[in-house]
Amino acid sequence: MILVMLRVMALGLWRDKAGLVLAFVLPPVVFIVFASVFGAGASGRLDVRAGVVDQAASADSRRLTTALDRQLGGRLTMYPDRAALLVAVAEGRVDAGLVLKGPLASSLAPATVLIHPGRRAAGEVLTAQVTAVAARTLPQVMMARQFAPLAPVLMLSKAQLVRLGAMTPTAPPAHFVGQEVLSGGDPVVVYYAGAVSILFLMFSSMQGAMSLIDERRSGMQLRLGLSVGGTGPLLAGRMLWLVALGVVQALVLFAVAKAVYGIPLLESFAPWLATAMCAAAAAAGIALLLAAACQTREQAQTISTFVILILAAVGGSMAPRFLMPAALQTLGWLTPHAWVIEAYQAVLWRRVVDLHVLEAWGVLASFGASGFFAALFIESRRRL
Repeated sequence: MILVMLRVMALGLWRDKAGLVLAFVLPPVVFIVFASVFGAGASGRLDVRAGVVDQAASADSRRLTTALDRQLGGRLTMYPDRAALLVAVAEGRVDAGLVLKGPLASSLAPATVLIHPGRRAAGEVLTAQVTAVAARTLPQVMMARQFAPLAPVLMLSKAQLVRLGAMTPTAPPAHFVGQEVLSGGDPVVVYYAGAVSILFLMFSSMQGAMSLIDERRSGMQLRLGLSVGGTGPLLAGRMLWLVALGVVQALVLFAVAKAVYGIPLLESFAPWLATAMCAAAAAAGIALLLAAACQTREQAQTISTFVILILAAVGGSMAPRFLMPAALQTLGWLTPHAWVIEAYQAVLWRRVVDLHVLEAWGVLASFGASGFFAALFIESRRRL
């Protein structure tokens, strides 16, 4: 009897394709994502996107920036001035910035790394990489910076220091890279408020959308569709309900964040509300599409769990995207999570509504509209 039960359970699992995916495909995929994120972070091999301003404009500084660009795999962007670089770091277009301020051999800390307070790990990695690249690319300059402070003790002449690469016998200490953390507080709370909000918004929207399957199986959907004029009004009503529910859910979460951590919710309420509505629409559209594509509630639960967890892992809800390899960072823009997090950070931390925020709203609205019309198409085809 035991063997019979084992055979029955094995056959049941084999026939349940969604169950097989959840049991044997989802764990390795999630493992790969997290291993890529935390493996790179632990080893310091982060795919940092950096910006640089070369105020020194010397042969040495050009050699340094060229070598650093190779070290970063072509992820180094030149900016005309410090102000433009500060904006790029604040908006997240680069993870950290580098300013080369003067002659590399004679200036006190000629290189300054600009660190975003929410991406400190990226700033530390860039600092280490600049130091390593400078030592490898400009050994004479780095040696001069080491010997210059000891010139009085070693009784080195000015000519000897010049041959070493130093400018004067009174050259500054050997400190090469300084750090500057941007002001504006710590955006980590806003980051995780947005990340947690969209993660649980996806789960709650999916639970609400699965009533579509129950109505379809009971025949209620057909009867309601005949009374209200088709599937469209039914789906539209459910979409509006899920959006409203999502906004209320987000409001509760961010109200707690304001009460405990003091995030500026009321000061930026209008753009926050627009972001919350777009995020709720994206989650509702995806949930309706998944519910329409599945035949049973069990199938929908399995598939939606797989989809939601993968989207959350790649989109930054489980770990900051700047810790991920470059390929995963790019892939993250295909998820609503990345756009939601960026939009919330812009309107609540930087307190701006710029083209990037408008782009995020447009992408999230597109997720919602695409999901809704795809679900409408699937349900309409079923009735034929």
